Amino acid sequence: MTQKVKGNKIAEQFGSFLESRKTAKKAHTSFSDKLLAKLTLKEKKQSVNFANRIKVARRRQPPPKLGMSRRISSKHAKRLAQYAPHIEAAARKYQVPVELICGVILQESGAQKKAVSHCGARGLMQLMPGTAKRFGVRNSFDPGQNIDGGTRYLRFLLNHFKGDISLALAGYNAGEHNVEKYGNKIPPFKETQNYVPAVLNYTQSMIDIFASKNVSQMALNYGRRA
Repeated sequence: MTQKVKGNKIAEQFGSFLESRKTAKKAHTSFSDKLLAKLTLKEKKQSVNFANRIKVARRRQPPPKLGMSRRISSKHAKRLAQYAPHIEAAARKYQVPVELICGVILQESGAQKKAVSHCGARGLMQLMPGTAKRFGVRNSFDPGQNIDGGTRYLRFLLNHFKGDISLALAGYNAGEHNVEKYGNKIPPFKETQNYVPAVLNYTQSMIDIFASKNVSQMALNYGRRA
């Protein structure tokens, strides 16, 4: 085992120890304190260095992926770009990630403002008449109103399911009552089972695009793949 590997292993172990110490029960707190008290001054300094190294390493780690990046055509990208001001405004207003809003729009309508589903859902975020009324949308074909209402509904679902994005999306597709009916799990409907990962994949694509150092080139590459 090389010194570098050994050092990293010790750092990870110490990091785990510090984390466990924070969450330890009172019965174990005294033991942890005694153990730390026995460390020499030099070891304490090394421990601080290890802790700092762990913190830096964690900051550098990329966030976990929501899904596999899904190809976005140049046609869809151009459509989506038209509604950027509405998407950004809704994202700020309801504190919902821009990438997630884009993911829903791409999956629901392919970013077509006049889209109508077989069951009567309308507009960019495919709002059913009841949902539109519930969230204050008078004209579902108006991009600004549609995106505002759809994002407001997403915010409601994210709050309702305690920040669980998958359950929020399942609720968006099948209704929150169906998610609750099946024990706060994605309902066993084929459409919903396919819908959730599809939106997450689109969302991941948007995350990848925005995270790229060369956003315009990244977007162009996504367009070429389609």
